[in-house]
Amino acid sequence: MIRTASAASSLSSYPAPQAPVILTPPPPPTESGRTARAPYEPFLCHNAVAEDRHSIAVETSTSEYRLIVHLPGFSRDAITLATRRRRILHVVADSWAPGGGHFERRVSFGYDADLSQVRAEFDGDTLRVTIPRRISPITWSSGV
Repeated sequence: MIRTASAASSLSSYPAPQAPVILTPPPPPTESGRTARAPYEPFLCHNAVAEDRHSIAVETSTSEYRLIVHLPGFSRDAITLATRRRRILHVVADSWAPGGGHFERRVSFGYDADLSQVRAEFDGDTLRVTIPRRISPITWSSGV
């Protein structure tokens, strides 16, 4: 068996990976006190932090995805990263100090994200999360 670039491009059986998607938080409660179903439920039910102070962005390169999460007012010990179904990265931060709150986002990745190799750094203000991308699958064909 030999590997050829033309065979790999013409016989590729995998579609392009899905771009990362930041899942929206659940809507606020209605007058009846109930919330509509959301893509996910909040982990804790206390005050959410102000959106203007905290943000999340996804940068994509050929070798990795980078999440930049601004979390002023949170400590390193109060930040949790978890993965679900090998495709969703869950970022949670909590602060019980006066004026603190709860920050929670989930980011859905395509099949090319290697969530078993996540790395993170926090400088007291910004959380930087790096998710390596798997090398695209190679199509092997027999030489004719």
